[in-house]
Order: sequence, then C-alpha cells, then structure tokens
Amino acid sequence: MESILEKPELIDFLVKLIPEAHQDFESLPAEVSDCAIAHKLAEVTTLLLDQNRFRAVKHCLLAADELLLHGSEAIKTFINSVYIHRLTVLIDRADNRAEMLEYLLPHQLRIEYLRQLNTCLP
Repeated sequence: MESILEKPELIDFLVKLIPEAHQDFESLPAEVSDCAIAHKLAEVTTLLLDQNRFRAVKHCLLAADELLLHGSEAIKTFINSVYIHRLTVLIDRADNRAEMLEYLLPHQLRIEYLRQLNTCLP
C-alpha cells in the first residue's frame, strides 16, 4: 500500500528533502494551499538553478518526483501543472543550465514532462 502525503506533513517533507531551502518552506503560513506549495517549490528550483547549485536542484527534483508518486491527488495535480510547466520554461531556455536540468530529471518527472510535451505538439 502506498503512503499518501497530505498537507500537514508536506512542508516537513520538503524541509527534510531540500535542506538548502528549509527557510523558504518553513516561512510558509500554516494555512498555505497545495498550489502555493507547488509554486514555492518551482520558485526554489528556479533560484537554485540560476545559482548553479545543481545538487540542491536535484534535491528539489527528487522531492517533486516523490510527490508525484506519494502525494495526495491535489498535490499531484499541482505538481503536474505548476511544477512541470516551470520545468518546461526552464528547459526551453536552451542554455547549459537547461541541459543540466533535463539531465537531472528523475524518472517520474521525466515521464510526465515528456507526456505533456508530446500532448502539446501538433
């Protein structure tokens, strides 16, 4: 049986998996929405990528991958829409960081990214 991460444990989960951004997640209010958490994760990933902190970016990607596997339906939906969209924008920049980001994508995120990419093609 797969465990499902619900909102109360979601922020603790992200703090644990992404220690480089613990202040960003701990500063979120207790009543924060799943959508806002997905936006914060995307924002943190973008910031770390722009700083060339690829180990920390990998932590973000692994956290998002885990959320796709074990998150509630709401968080899976927001990761699929908000986070994957931000990754697509970052990869479309077509620079060295974008290549590294695409290389670092874990399995589940890569599958979802490619599925959405292929769905959008004419």
